[in-house]
Amino acid sequence: MSAVSCGSRCLCLIDFIEMPDFPKRPRSSILFLICSVLIFCACERLQGDAANEAAQHPAPQARTEPDLSASGPLAFGNPSGANINDPDNYLIVDESSVISYNNSRGTPNWVAWKTTRDDLGPAIPRPDFQPDPRLPRTFRAITTFDYSGSGYDRGHLLPSADRFADAKLNERTFYLTNIVPQTPALNRYPWERLESYVRTQARRGMDLHQISGVYGRQRIIREKLVAPTNCWKIIAVVPRGRRIEDMDPRMRIIAVDMPNITGIENDDWKRYSVTIHEIEQRTGLDFFNHLPSSLSDRLKRRFEMENR
Repeated sequence: MSAVSCGSRCLCLIDFIEMPDFPKRPRSSILFLICSVLIFCACERLQGDAANEAAQHPAPQARTEPDLSASGPLAFGNPSGANINDPDNYLIVDESSVISYNNSRGTPNWVAWKTTRDDLGPAIPRPDFQPDPRLPRTFRAITTFDYSGSGYDRGHLLPSADRFADAKLNERTFYLTNIVPQTPALNRYPWERLESYVRTQARRGMDLHQISGVYGRQRIIREKLVAPTNCWKIIAVVPRGRRIEDMDPRMRIIAVDMPNITGIENDDWKRYSVTIHEIEQRTGLDFFNHLPSSLSDRLKRRFEMENR
């Protein structure tokens, strides 16, 4: 309520009190009337303040559709048709990444993101692993405790170091919707070496479009968390500002499919190079489904092994 409106109501009250028969009115009626007007004014003032605050600071709108543009994290398309209605293909979108989460497995199916030189920086304090507050409350609860004593690392799909430039976005890489059970031999060695290689390319001025995921069922931890048999990753290395569909001759496509096993500490990541088409056959996913089929097929069958 505006000050003018409140003031006019108070003036009306004064006029009422100054009426000739005012002394004859019962005291209780007068007190009740005064209190009613003051309470009414206060309530309308609070409602007006709340409306002004809401107008100045609108609540953020949840994004339900992924960004398929060249500048967004889904340069590979939405390969599983993730959406907000399927708990085992549940879509999570923010400005940093897109996730397809699987409630039955307790892990992501895949995570897509983009890494540039601007995303990198010096190491920052490591956040704690935590459940993703964006998941519906009806989903089963996965906590960092579920990994304890399992023999598996809490393995990132979107690497923490790919978001050192922004503490808030870095914290989200520790949401358990970005984490999968990986053997130490995989997580700390060939998988990590590929992550480091990607960041080297970013520092050289390349844009790195990436998507990574899991498949297979090696073991069920605590009867609710599935350790995958394999972890895969696809990377499009493009000159800064260029799109995958531009088919720039300098573009490279890197695809790997690594076993989630022990004894691979000394393996080079290039040993596990495959084509995108092979990953599709093993996972049932469909990459580049937003591009013309002729262009999509060319990209899916490219095989990159050269370490430039």
